[in-house]
Amino acid sequence: MKLDAAAQYGSWTGQKLERFLGEARMPLRLSFESAAGLLVVPVWFVFQAGVFWSCSPEGSVLVKSLRHKPAVAFDLSTNDVPYLGVRGRGVAQCTTTEDDAALEQLLDRFVGVDSLLAKALLARDEPEALVQITPEWVTSWDFSSRMGDIEKIETRLPDAII
Repeated sequence: MKLDAAAQYGSWTGQKLERFLGEARMPLRLSFESAAGLLVVPVWFVFQAGVFWSCSPEGSVLVKSLRHKPAVAFDLSTNDVPYLGVRGRGVAQCTTTEDDAALEQLLDRFVGVDSLLAKALLARDEPEALVQITPEWVTSWDFSSRMGDIEKIETRLPDAII
C-alpha cells in the first residue's frame, strides 16, 4: 500500500504515519488464523516502501499459518500514555531465505547483533522465512491531546509491568 503523504489516515497524515513506522522500536502485533484458531504474535519489523518486513523460522506456526491463510491484522502502538499508534489489515507472503541477512537486520534494529539473544537466534539450524506484509487498509490514532496531563505509568505505578 503506497501511503499518500498528504492524505489523512485517521489522526495522522501519510507522512506522519510513515515516520512513526520508520522510527518505532516496539514489536508489531500481528494477528492471523492458525490451525488452532486466531493468534496474535509480536514480531520485529522494518517498514520500507509501504511494506512491513519481518522473519520467522521456516517451521514456525506463524509461517505455516500465513502460507495457508495469508490474511492478517496488525497493531503497532505505545504501551504507555499518551496512547497512539497504527492498526490495519493486509496480506502476508512468506519466502524461504538463503541466509540470515533479514534476521541480522531485525536484530540490529531491535536488540543489537552482539546480544546473547542475537547469538542464540543466529545459531539456529532452521532456515528463516522472510515475511512480507502488504497493508490493504491502515488507520492511526493519537490520544496525546486528551492524555497530556496524565503521568507515565512508571511514574504513577513504579512496580507495574508495562
